[in-house]
This record gives sequence, structure tokens and C-alpha cells, in this order.
Amino acid sequence: MSGIFRVMDLVHALRYRVYCKEKGFLDAAKYPDGVEYDSFDSYSVHIAAYDRHGAIAGTLRLVIPKEGQPFPFENFCTPFPDHEMPAKGTVAEISRLIIAPEFRVKDDQREFSFRESIGQVASRWRGGSKPQLSMEAHTQAFTRVAPAAEESTSPRILLGLFRKVYRFSKVNGIIYVYAAMEAPLARMLRRYQIVFHRVSPSVDYYGPVTLYIANLLEVERRLAAANPELLRWMQKSKPSKSVPLMPADQP
Repeated sequence: MSGIFRVMDLVHALRYRVYCKEKGFLDAAKYPDGVEYDSFDSYSVHIAAYDRHGAIAGTLRLVIPKEGQPFPFENFCTPFPDHEMPAKGTVAEISRLIIAPEFRVKDDQREFSFRESIGQVASRWRGGSKPQLSMEAHTQAFTRVAPAAEESTSPRILLGLFRKVYRFSKVNGIIYVYAAMEAPLARMLRRYQIVFHRVSPSVDYYGPVTLYIANLLEVERRLAAANPELLRWMQKSKPSKSVPLMPADQP
């Protein structure tokens, strides 16, 4: 099996395990092959974190629609009337953010690699069939994120995933990033100066979620002032294996 197909198999299997089996958000019967997918995957970048043994620790996708293609949040969330949506091509949405249950562990010292699979699905998933991917790039950067003062290892994995989102966005002209998430996750990211601003009321979508947007230029400014070492780590093509990621206490 080629590397890209293994990456995608692991990502979609984890999504099925968490969204269908653990959380019950989606009907497992609709995915008889044990992988969860939808139409947004055809214009997304998939990012995953692995441990040394190749076990997938977490994943997210960055949905990048072109004109005429919707964002996932548009299916369930309406922004405030005064919110002006950025132009397509400058904005993406973080979606299907998952941490594998076995990696939700306090003070985990394991090292993780973060990989992005950049391509387009040439044929849409139908009847449980697997996608055919046209691979444009496949990069891997091995890093270890120093443990943060949080309740679990999730911030370490999340920051590594966000670094890949940031670097991909910078290269591809994406300035704004949407995310529909629960308020505690937004607060945790804010502690690291990764600030998402609320742009919708809370809605019940398998629990209370709110639509947020981040301006990556603002994130850079905040990090430069509050945690320049973290900013340097995010910007390096080959970051150090360990970096202090203690959250700043600034608002």
C-alpha cells in the first residue's frame, strides 16, 4: 500500500471510530467499510499526527473551497449578520478535528510526527468505495512538543496540528481560518495566543458549538509579543524536537 493511501485509510478509520462508534454523532451503518468520509474531503488537506510506532494520535482537515463550493459550517451554522466572509482563496475551515482516545493522556512524553496529505479526490466516495487520490505533495516533519500545563496531552498534539495548518496556509495565501468548536477549545487555544473570534451564536450540533474565525496575521503578532519562541518553532521548516509551549497569561 502506498504511503498516501495508508495515511488516508488511517485518517478515515479514526474518524469512523470516534464520530460513529465512540460519540455516536454519525450513523455507523452508513459506513459499512469502517471509514467515515463526506463530500468535503474532495477539496481538503488532511493533516495527521503519529507516534513513533505509526499509530495515529490525531487528525484534522483543512477545507479549502473554491467559488461555488460550501464550507462545512454552512450546513448547520449561520454567522452574525455583520460578519463579512473573506474572499474564497484566502480562507479555509478546520474540520474533523479528532484526538484518538488512547492519546488523551496527561503528561504524555511520546514524540509525534505531523504529516499533511495534499491532493484532490479524483472520484468521490460512493457506496463505501475508497477514493482515488491525485497526490500533489506529501511532507513529513518529526517533532516533539514539550508537555503543556493542561489536563491532557491534547494541547501538545493540537499545537502540532495547528503548526501544519499555519505553514500550509502561509505558503498558499490563506489568511483566515474558520473553526466550529466548543468554547473550552477556543479558550485553550487563546492561552497560546492562537485567538479565534466568535462570529456566530452557539448552536446545537451534536452538542453546543460556535463558529469562530482566526486571522493568522493577528496570531503572528500576538505570538511575536507573548511567545516569540513558539512563533519561531511554528515558522521553521524543520523545528526543534522540543520547545517550551507554556501558555502566556495575556488576554
